[in-house]
Amino acid sequence: MSLLQHNRKLSDKVNVHVKNQVRRDEIVPKTQSVTFTRNLRVDNHITNQVAALIDLGVAENTKQLINDLVQSRINQLSKEDQNRLNKVVQSLEMKDFYTVKSRLKD
Repeated sequence: MSLLQHNRKLSDKVNVHVKNQVRRDEIVPKTQSVTFTRNLRVDNHITNQVAALIDLGVAENTKQLINDLVQSRINQLSKEDQNRLNKVVQSLEMKDFYTVKSRLKD
């Protein structure tokens, strides 16, 4: 015997009318990406190597050099690891978006 006894014919008697329908993009914006500056903490040896690579003309600035190095390493990953990486990055991007969004409300 079940704990609840449902009247299965109830749905035939109940009429539901929607007064106001909300679109998904009204709640969740289409663009869920924010960009802001972050600092990476590295030791002086890595900083010196980055500066030397920029002096050699490998990249125009630190941001471009790090982006190139990260993209090069990502390209070396297997397809499965690239998919996993993309999921983690998307999750972190969403976290950043909602963190910034919550700060703007305050």
